[in-house]
Amino acid sequence: MAYQSDDLLVEVRRLGSLPAAGGSTGVEDADLFAHADSCIRDTIVPLMLGVREELYERVFDVTVTAGTAPYRINKRAALSRLNTVQWVNSDSSGYNLLRYEPKQVADLCLLTTAQGQPMAYYLEGSRVVLYPAPNGSGTLRVRAFVRPGRLALSAATGSKAASAVSGSATTSWVLTIASGHGWTTSTPIDVVSGTPSFEYLALDTLPTAADATSITLPGSAFSTAPAIGDFVCAPDTSPFIQLPVELHPALFELTVARILRALGKGKESADHAEEAQRLVSIGIQALTPRIDTADRKILGGPHFRRRGIWGFQ
Repeated sequence: MAYQSDDLLVEVRRLGSLPAAGGSTGVEDADLFAHADSCIRDTIVPLMLGVREELYERVFDVTVTAGTAPYRINKRAALSRLNTVQWVNSDSSGYNLLRYEPKQVADLCLLTTAQGQPMAYYLEGSRVVLYPAPNGSGTLRVRAFVRPGRLALSAATGSKAASAVSGSATTSWVLTIASGHGWTTSTPIDVVSGTPSFEYLALDTLPTAADATSITLPGSAFSTAPAIGDFVCAPDTSPFIQLPVELHPALFELTVARILRALGKGKESADHAEEAQRLVSIGIQALTPRIDTADRKILGGPHFRRRGIWGFQ
């Protein structure tokens, strides 16, 4: 199957003329995956966030308790960065919350002990703090970019493709998978789309039932319905490269440059870094706008050049 993490191993070894696993220290599968994961996190993800095109965005709903103001940002949100923060009432009505700066709260002498209907929020570390503290229940709805999962082999333990799917979003989904997965109703799992752009369909979800060849998950856990070929896997891992496929060649070059640098091959590393920079620039610019008829400001290119992120030159 194209675009799987296994393909990255093949392409990186081919581009870098690297030996097969077991042939030399520093080029084992785990080493290549570690370098690729680093490239995704320190280079590609910040650039994708910069284009502001809602790529890999997901809604996280948090149950609000009366009298409690701070709520943790979901651990899967890249850079703990948020897109929107909304208040949702029990009847599904709601509104966007205003963002305050902590200094504003202090300057305005707004007492954090005050309670009422939340109208705003401010950030405090990895928490969203509501103001005023809610005097009743509700839902805090946060939209954020989901961090790509750590690369794992498609045949790794705890990674199984769905061969059949049944159920509905209003009840539950039953995914038929190969035996030997080892999941139970007490082990959370993720479900990754088996088609581009390989986004997460369900995150950190506890099965409601599990047997040797099937697993049942609540319908409410899914952003969209699962399908045959989607993968069930351990949390924060993925058998797919969770990037737009047009950025895959850039990731391959970035990974080769990083590996060659670690192996002490500075000249070869610099050559691949230069090609990676070209491919990333093209790929990032191509992501904006996602809708051809919409006039959106292109972000990310100048920021990308200023950062000096390559570290290979």
